[in-house]
Amino acid sequence: MKFNIIITAILLSLLLSSCDKDFLDRAPDLNLDEEKVFSVFENAQSYHADIYAHLQQGFNRLGNFQPVPMSSASDESDSYMGYHGTQTLNFGSYDGVDNQIYNYYAGIRKANIFLSKLEVIPFPSQAVQNAMEGEAYFLRAFYFFEIIKRYGGMPIMDRVLLPGEELMLERDSYKDCVDFILADCEIAIGLMPAERPDNELGRATKGAAMALKARMLLYAASPLWNQQITNTDKWQLAADAAKAVLDLTAEGGTTVYELYTTGNGADDYERLFFNRRNQGNREVIFHLHATPVAFGNGQINVWAPKGDGFQGDGAVAPTQNFVDLFEMSNGMLIHEPGSGYDPNNPYINRDPRFYKTILYNGAVWQGVTVETFVSPDLSPSKNGKHRQNLSEFTSTGYYVRKYMPEEVKFGSNNTAYRNWIYFRLAEMYLNYAEALNEVSGPTTEVYAALNAVRSRSGVTAMPAGLTKEQMRERIMNERAIELSFEEHRWWDARRWKKGVEWFGTEMYEMYIEKNDSGTLTYTVKPFETRIYRDYMDLYPIPISEMNKNPMFQQNPGW
Repeated sequence: MKFNIIITAILLSLLLSSCDKDFLDRAPDLNLDEEKVFSVFENAQSYHADIYAHLQQGFNRLGNFQPVPMSSASDESDSYMGYHGTQTLNFGSYDGVDNQIYNYYAGIRKANIFLSKLEVIPFPSQAVQNAMEGEAYFLRAFYFFEIIKRYGGMPIMDRVLLPGEELMLERDSYKDCVDFILADCEIAIGLMPAERPDNELGRATKGAAMALKARMLLYAASPLWNQQITNTDKWQLAADAAKAVLDLTAEGGTTVYELYTTGNGADDYERLFFNRRNQGNREVIFHLHATPVAFGNGQINVWAPKGDGFQGDGAVAPTQNFVDLFEMSNGMLIHEPGSGYDPNNPYINRDPRFYKTILYNGAVWQGVTVETFVSPDLSPSKNGKHRQNLSEFTSTGYYVRKYMPEEVKFGSNNTAYRNWIYFRLAEMYLNYAEALNEVSGPTTEVYAALNAVRSRSGVTAMPAGLTKEQMRERIMNERAIELSFEEHRWWDARRWKKGVEWFGTEMYEMYIEKNDSGTLTYTVKPFETRIYRDYMDLYPIPISEMNKNPMFQQNPGW
């Protein structure tokens, strides 16, 4: 069977981010048949690297233009840019057309092809074969996890389907899919090394497979799939898997992963998304080895503030719903009596991560003070300070700071590395705390895991004496803050069955007025009401796929 392997500029960019340059220099010739591809190690190696091409590399999960994150379809943020898919989710009209099912199944097929050729490939050593084989199993499991977290049980593709075989496949059960993913993870764990040299940063490791196993087990234990929430067996498995990542050691007994901590508190939280592993960042478990980004990079110019002193589009605006989740510096939630929250001065004494995540009125960024107020001395069009023209101003009174390197400015040649992270150690601490709390309540181990994450950013310890139910709520809140804009809350809401409560409600902005004397008045007001129904916990299978395969059953409600 003949097939073409075309190494495009996009593929070369991907390979550069995950492998060393010498590897790229060994790219295969075009128009090779299978025998020539896999009987020459350099060609097989390039084909293997191409399996990574199906990893999502940015925030544009829906639509095909701006890098607007899924947070804009959750309660984290809003976006005025309407030609992406988040608005259709917000208002209940999403049809599943621009989904990722094709991309991920294509990656699975590549992994299956590679695994089917192991006996043909002339690996230079058993260690090299083990590592590459483990990566293929891991990537197959990763892509399939991305599919079933969207749709539930889908066809398991554990081999290459050949012409003439039956292609009309029924959906496998969610349980069978989970078991398949876990089995692939176990194989990958046994084959891949715990660490990679600097010239292989971005390639999967044993820890990446362990982290995927831990996340898969956490999802499977959650209310969406674990109908008997009192059944602690699944939660115990999830807790054990997360703890194994926390305790992973390399040869010689050294700990593989550590929270990124240099003693600078919330500054470390900010910088972990820019500093690489060979720069002392041992928190990252799996990521694309980032290349330098400039202001013209899609996310930076789209997300950056718009207005006096700024040249971005200001397209991603955190909601007041999300801002209200940030605790006070004393560890109390803002609505708790005695928290110290001042609605007339709402941005003082907040969780240190607030100041590294949100650009608010009065914040200083790139040497410029952010102003999101409406002033009587401004005409509706001056300086973009008029919310009726959303393309000129934040729709909520806020911009995003997280992921935005302050040194990368409009009109400058400055660049910065930025990591696109799939797994990091803080998530494993939070996964462990959540699962263990469901097993045995708020034990000292649960507190220790949460406080490890909080203390890195200079956040006060979690309040003592919480019940299991109270701790569950605080863990949900902690995940919302620590993992904000990392596309966890979108999925957390679904697995916890909280989508209706969090997303199907009014979204709020902070409307700030400045009077003639310079006094600011803060008013929380709704800017839109979003639609969310229970059936939206799963995505609809695209109608094109339903038409191709009469064996498919659509997810209920769609």
